[in-house]
Amino acid sequence: MHKRVSRSSEAYSRLRERITTGQLPPGSVVSEAALAKDLGLSRTPIGEALRRLSHEGLVEQVPRYGTIVREVSSNELVELFEIREALEGMAASKAAERISPEALGELGSLCDSIEAEVACATAANSLRLDGESLRRFLAADMAFHMLIIASAGNRRLTDLIENTRSISSMFNARRGEHSVERIRNANTAHRSIVEALSARDSDAAQRLVVNHIRTSREQSLQQRENGSPVRLGTINLPDFVRQDLPGA
Repeated sequence: MHKRVSRSSEAYSRLRERITTGQLPPGSVVSEAALAKDLGLSRTPIGEALRRLSHEGLVEQVPRYGTIVREVSSNELVELFEIREALEGMAASKAAERISPEALGELGSLCDSIEAEVACATAANSLRLDGESLRRFLAADMAFHMLIIASAGNRRLTDLIENTRSISSMFNARRGEHSVERIRNANTAHRSIVEALSARDSDAAQRLVVNHIRTSREQSLQQRENGSPVRLGTINLPDFVRQDLPGA
């Protein structure tokens, strides 16, 4: 039983990573058989992982069709960021009272890692991060926020925020690139948050985190307006479905 749970958790973690980093973009059809072969697992843990991801809102399971990575609407995106503002702001306030020196050191190291990615891109005269450099930034950014949340010492709060971050980060990664300027500004905000936490200033920590998330929301909505909408022609539909579409 323990081995089954471990395999299900492994499948969940790996699938969740592929979705939230944009490797499986919105509109992708997820094949249990193909995933089982790719991940070296049986279909049972894959199915359990997909049901868990469906419950979190990352995928949608359509009867007699399959599982599709969800497209997040603009209204839903706004709602998710509003929830993050409220919950992560509260977490930052609590973390300022409880965060350990070790956690503060780790936050500083994560800022250094993001700064290194920006420096590499700048040295290469690149205006954007993509591929592996983008994945490293997204991982460091997620770790930064989740470490603050964990430092608040409220497990239920951590679970709630983790789910909302998963869905919003799925949208943030969909274009497969982030501007260096956006990442540099985000890391400047991170440094200010660390300073407030180090000073044990609950009000400042909460305000800075809320402002940081609000900025991210506005950038994400602007990115959506400037991006290309998902259309049927861009979705990986099975042949037996595509051939029955009008005009096929």
